[in-house]
Amino acid sequence: MRRRPGPGERYTHWKQTVFYTKDTLTVKEGETIHGQLSCKPNDQNPRDLDITIQYRFQGEVCESQDTLHYHMC
Repeated sequence: MRRRPGPGERYTHWKQTVFYTKDTLTVKEGETIHGQLSCKPNDQNPRDLDITIQYRFQGEVCESQDTLHYHMC
């Protein structure tokens, strides 16, 4: 039986992350966020990642669009 990794297990290269938007998006059931996520190795260090998220949302409660850039190392 294989154990699943948890917070108390030793460190691995696998990671999880959360990407926050500048605006709080209130999305109702049936509404859709449209966008694109791109990820590429960093030019200076290929072990780092450059991530760009472009999104557009127009809902009943709010609307927002943005392009976000992240550097993960």
